[in-house]
Amino acid sequence: MRHYGKVLIVCLLVSGFGLLTSMAMAQNERWQGLRDDPQIASGVLVAAIGRIVEDNCTDIERRNGRARLAVIPIYNRAVSLGYSRSEIFAYIDDETEKERVRAQARQWLAERGASESAPETICQVGRDEISAGSPIGRLLREG
Repeated sequence: MRHYGKVLIVCLLVSGFGLLTSMAMAQNERWQGLRDDPQIASGVLVAAIGRIVEDNCTDIERRNGRARLAVIPIYNRAVSLGYSRSEIFAYIDDETEKERVRAQARQWLAERGASESAPETICQVGRDEISAGSPIGRLLREG
């Protein structure tokens, strides 16, 4: 009888792990349409880069009004792809997704010679983006 109890526990653990894996895969597939859309992917990346610049530079801050306005076309695009408001907010709040985009933002900054281990390099990229009037630069201002 003890043997059956152990087998039952192992079966429950395997089933639970399988369920969690399936849920993670379903979540991953659920966000794939948002990840693959160039307008959404670009907008989310721009926001993440702006956040990293702001977090590392005391003399650069986000333009909150512009940041809010920049979200509207991204939100509308997600709605046009069939995502509900609750799905869009779940995507925005998903910690795994946030970290994935932060990694992309760090890579983008690294390609421009910037690193969080040397905040002044991030600040220089931020100032360059502001001067260039790029989408990232339009979200930021020197304060």
